Amino acid sequence: MPPGDRLHTESPAALCDAELLTALLDPSDQLLPSRLLARGLAGLSRATLGELRATPGLSPQKALRLVAALELGRRVAFAPPPDRPRLLRAADLGRLLWGKLAALRHEEFWAVLLNARLQEIRTVRVAQGGLTACSIAPREAFFPAILHQAPAAAFVHNHPSGDPSPSGDDQRLQLLLDEAGRALGIRVVDHLVIAESGIHSAVEGRCPPVSLVPRLGVG
Repeated sequence: MPPGDRLHTESPAALCDAELLTALLDPSDQLLPSRLLARGLAGLSRATLGELRATPGLSPQKALRLVAALELGRRVAFAPPPDRPRLLRAADLGRLLWGKLAALRHEEFWAVLLNARLQEIRTVRVAQGGLTACSIAPREAFFPAILHQAPAAAFVHNHPSGDPSPSGDDQRLQLLLDEAGRALGIRVVDHLVIAESGIHSAVEGRCPPVSLVPRLGVG
């Protein structure tokens, strides 16, 4: 299978250096990747446009494409990581979903996937319910964290009634989530209930609406 076609079905990491060059340049000369790699990847990354254009079988347009790809790869390698806030408090977590959930007229259940530093990996809606309930099983709640290999997670759902006080069902679900998290090796950071009048955190208890809490800086 041609390398370009393999990229549709396999990870780029599965292709060797010559196959990646073939996918990038689509050369009519099948020996071109070997010529380019004769100097090694480090030598190729340092090659000037003039040096590349002197390579037999490499057209000026493909030489420009290769130079651009090498420079982009260099910038990616040295790019500083994005500043992401650490979600250390219930208000930090609540701020992620307050705008989506506080005024909803039906219940939704979301998972906030976190890395080991408690920075957001992604936030996923797990289930949507009705006016007074949103049925969710622990296996459904943890599926996004397992899929994305997140070491920690927080769970958030809303109360359309406007009162964030957890119901008996909410408290039972929290016990099940804690138990499942321990079994799976995924840290359950918190379970929030968001409502128009405020937030309830399984860790911190009742908290004010996010709009009344000052935003923290990047940690």
